[in-house]
Amino acid sequence: MDTMRRTISQRMKKSWTEIPHVTEDIKVDVTELVNLRENLNKSGEHKFTYTDLIAKACVIALKKNPVLNWPIEGDEIIKNPNINLGIAVALEDGLIVPVVKNAENKSLLELSKEIKELSEKARENKLIPDEITGGTFTITNLGMYEIDSFTPIINPPESAILGVNKIYKEPVVIEDNIVIRHTMKLSLSFDHRLIDGATAAKFLLDLKKILENPVSMLI
Repeated sequence: MDTMRRTISQRMKKSWTEIPHVTEDIKVDVTELVNLRENLNKSGEHKFTYTDLIAKACVIALKKNPVLNWPIEGDEIIKNPNINLGIAVALEDGLIVPVVKNAENKSLLELSKEIKELSEKARENKLIPDEITGGTFTITNLGMYEIDSFTPIINPPESAILGVNKIYKEPVVIEDNIVIRHTMKLSLSFDHRLIDGATAAKFLLDLKKILENPVSMLI
């Protein structure tokens, strides 16, 4: 193993053996999210990704459900007042998670620009230590690989990680009418020592509501 693969191996083994993982999936109607992204990308020079929009929605949902943002260190629960979003970036020979610090204070545009900047630095191997430490919640997106659902592994000492899956069209019943909508599953893995199933489910439900009414993120 090279240095990166050895580090990934050690961290994933530690996470899987020490943290009791539970994963919950929720299906989200992202038709309005798809439309919002298309409109945003038509109206300006900056191009938004689905990860950007989901990151902003996660910040809002984490404010309502802060326990998912609290790391565990030993027997201590760290009630971190700041939301430091880790964004998993796939590299040719591994994976790295740069961190957007104090995401709760950033607009959608600011979040998007910082995610893009950190992702580019990750691919160019130019990240500094401060940019890959201190995360409190991680997002990992495999939607571009046509993945329907998966069980993401928590990035310790964090207590939760959100897996983002592919967006696809399917028939949906709305008020007894069958219509074609864009849908997506979200997969949340969480540390059951700290987070109960109902608590995780409430976070996912809040996240679903935000993503299904995405204009609220712009207000």
